[in-house]
Amino acid sequence: MATWGLIVETTVGASDRKHVETYVLAHVEGTREEALSELQARARQYVSEHPRMPKRRRLFRHTDGFLLVSDGAWQSFSTRFTVAELIDDNAAR
Repeated sequence: MATWGLIVETTVGASDRKHVETYVLAHVEGTREEALSELQARARQYVSEHPRMPKRRRLFRHTDGFLLVSDGAWQSFSTRFTVAELIDDNAAR
């Protein structure tokens, strides 16, 4: 049975210090479809750091996951949710 990583890449900081950070939200054992289902649930509930007071929030589905675009008063921020199969983890050795 495969192990899938639920990965989030999100915009943090603001202005000139705005950058992307990547995190593994969780691991899911099972099928890719089960992992995508869990990822979708997490993407729908996700509250991003920016913008602090979003004016619009759009969640898009793509081949390997979801893209959340949050529009603020001055800027848009994105968060990408990806499902990827774990093929190696040196901490598991």
